[in-house]
Amino acid sequence: MTEIDWNELIKLKKSVMACDKYFCGNVIAQYHDDIIIIEGATIKSHEYIVPKSKVDHYDGSDLYLNITRDDMILNFDF
Repeated sequence: MTEIDWNELIKLKKSVMACDKYFCGNVIAQYHDDIIIIEGATIKSHEYIVPKSKVDHYDGSDLYLNITRDDMILNFDF
């Protein structure tokens, strides 16, 4: 995997997709080895703190995770 510029992804609030092709939200911050994803454009409906190790790749447009959306909800929803 190529090096990801986390600051750029946060600045642009890039979209996050799960491996099952579901939209999960947008990257809004990073904290140590985690990224913080917010679902909901105007009203925050979910906040996820996902380890960077769960990132599969970034294609220049979207960030892709190597977990399903259900895995995110069960394990990383705060």
